[in-house]
Amino acid sequence: MTKYALGLGSNMGDRLAFLRAGVAGLATLGEIGNVSTLYETGPIGGPDQGPYLNAVVLVETDLVASELLAQLHVIEADQKRERKERWGARTLDLDIISASGLAVDEPDLQIPHPRARNREFVLRPLVDVWPDAPISEGVTAQMALKACDDQGVDRLARVWLDTSPRWAGRVFVGGQMLWFTTIALALALDGSLPDGSADALRILGTFLAVVGAALAFIASRRLGPALTAVPEPTEDGLLIESGPYRMVRHPIYGGVTLFILGTSMILDSVTGAVLSVGLFPFFYFKSEYEERVLRIRYADYRAYRELVTRRFVPFVL
Repeated sequence: MTKYALGLGSNMGDRLAFLRAGVAGLATLGEIGNVSTLYETGPIGGPDQGPYLNAVVLVETDLVASELLAQLHVIEADQKRERKERWGARTLDLDIISASGLAVDEPDLQIPHPRARNREFVLRPLVDVWPDAPISEGVTAQMALKACDDQGVDRLARVWLDTSPRWAGRVFVGGQMLWFTTIALALALDGSLPDGSADALRILGTFLAVVGAALAFIASRRLGPALTAVPEPTEDGLLIESGPYRMVRHPIYGGVTLFILGTSMILDSVTGAVLSVGLFPFFYFKSEYEERVLRIRYADYRAYRELVTRRFVPFVL
């Protein structure tokens, strides 16, 4: 049997579903080995098109290289791959990148892939599963990656074939509820009801609480049925880019934090205010996880993120 490193890519439709279908097709050709992390990268060359999801899978099979290539084309066709223009957008792209103890130099097939050594989106997932894969004479994948320029390849998910619910999202929700409970206790034990005085701190707190509540409420209404407690989109959810989302990517997180901070200032709770400010780093890590999931689901999220640079509070943060 021969071990092949096969590259997978998709930038049309449900990209993740196409990649999963591709792996399922590869499983019919031989034994699936290691599966790389899932990456996203902008297109290199060709016409204007959306970003790709990329991965590498190791397959051991008795098929010779030409037979394997023919079967890869069948799997691509099954996933509605159309070859209308060179380097154009595609539902599924399957390439033979490298193979153990095998070199091929034919007009329609070259192994190792002749352009692999210059493509970060190929090398980075390849190094995940086979760092010593031959890329050219005397050059391994790991060696080639060290010499390759940064091409904007982003890591999105280590585990992506599993369709079961993500445990990380539940952990973030549990941590958030615990943090909210701790702040509530701090306000009850450390805070005091206003005595009617209008000092500067309480005026500022009122302003922050009102702005935060309005921001979170309007953003929640804009999401509508797509609103969910977990940091993952619903199955039928759409990418929202209107309303507060035109100015900030996570207005609900920012609004909730401002509201709690403002309330802590109104109640003159130092502990509550400190814990409220601590929500910003917590929501930062939660939103980082959420954005990786959103980028997998929505091909347009990469461009949206570049356009909307504020994360929590419009014009500020």
